[in-house]
This record gives sequence, C-alpha cells and structure tokens, in this order.
Amino acid sequence: PAFVTATQGLQPGQVSDVVRTGAGFHILKLIERKAPERLVVTMVQTRARHILLRTGPQLSEATALARLADYKRRIANGAADFQSLAREFSQDGSAAQGGDLGWVQPGSFVPEFEQAMNRLNEGEVSNPVVSRFGVHLIQVLARREAAVSEREAREMARNS
Repeated sequence: PAFVTATQGLQPGQVSDVVRTGAGFHILKLIERKAPERLVVTMVQTRARHILLRTGPQLSEATALARLADYKRRIANGAADFQSLAREFSQDGSAAQGGDLGWVQPGSFVPEFEQAMNRLNEGEVSNPVVSRFGVHLIQVLARREAAVSEREAREMARNS
C-alpha cells in the first residue's frame, strides 16, 4: 500500500520522495501506467436432469437401485424417455419439469451426485447413484463455458 500511495500522483519517468516501510527506505521511479485489465474467469456449467427415489421405511435402497436400473434400461431401449419417467416417478421438486435441474455450476450438488454427473458425456445417463437424499438417475443435457461475475470469482477463490 505504501508504494501505491507514493506513486499515485507520479507521471511516467518521475521519482517519488523517500518511502519508509518495515523493510527499509525506498525511492520509486514510475516507468509506465497501464489500465487495469479485466480478468475474465469462466467455468463449465452443466445442465442436467435427474430422477430421485427417496429411500426409507417405504422404499429400501436395494429396491430403489433396481427400479432406477430398470428405468435406465427402458430409456436405453427407447421404451421410455427420461423426462416422462422423471415426471411420473421422481420424488423431487424438479419432477414437474421432467427432472430438469437447469444450468448449474461446480459445487452445486453433494459430492456423490456431482462426481457421477461430471463423468457423463452430453446425453448420457448414469447408473443409479446413492446420496444422502436417496438414489438418483442422472442425465447430462448440455455443458457450456460461462463467464463468472467478479463476486462469484471472489467466492470461488474463498472456497478453494
């Protein structure tokens, strides 16, 4: 901060008065000024959908895994489509939208879900994935590079 203060009023080629810091005494010469460059940070966002079956006394994990494996087979065979199955069977707020979770950035989901989602190519359907919310079947619809706002970039840096 002392160097910034000492050079603020200088023009290129000018020399500062003596600046004292904890490291000693300094004389600064301003060589040139550049306009600050705006750093553009991007991240890969994913648009995914899922079918969630909540496990508990009514539905065991093994049964949920078997049902979702069956749904995946039906989707692969063309006997059903992901969106219709999600509307009918998903036990999540996204069911009405066919399981569509919208565009999400890294860190939006629990690790088990996110790791499985990140391994998928566009259009691909996961094997059933167990998380603390239940068992999921995930489909990646698309991926894109998106610019991150300065606030989001600061938040990402804090969380790293």
